[in-house]
Amino acid sequence: MIRFLKEIYLTGFTLLFRMSRSKKISYKAGGAMTIITLIEAFNLSNIMCWLDIFAGKRILPRFSEPEVLLAFLALGFLNLYVLFLCGFTFFHGIKFEREFDNLKKSRKILLVTSCVVLLLATIVFSIYSTSAHRHFIQEMTATK
Repeated sequence: MIRFLKEIYLTGFTLLFRMSRSKKISYKAGGAMTIITLIEAFNLSNIMCWLDIFAGKRILPRFSEPEVLLAFLALGFLNLYVLFLCGFTFFHGIKFEREFDNLKKSRKILLVTSCVVLLLATIVFSIYSTSAHRHFIQEMTATK
């Protein structure tokens, strides 16, 4: 299961890498990595919202802009390590992108479909989480 999730992660990178119009490989890879980092940051933000809701109060501190930027950069460097610097062939994003066409057609379809479904789930999860957290905050301020 973990291997499949890693392949979905690398498939997302591959799809974003191939959609780039840039000629330079470093720009294409950097753009794909940044979009993946944004998606992960949205998911982390939504999880933090739900932690507040399930606890019934604000348990996590509100972060300032520099703290959020620092967390985003840390997440970006983690993606940089996994996609480019890690020596394992399975994790290396560029190698996976080059070998993606050699996968069986059924495997490619499964990975691309799973990647798109996870992206759509992220969008729905973000919209629902934002709405629920706003409602939660309004109820908290109304009771004070």
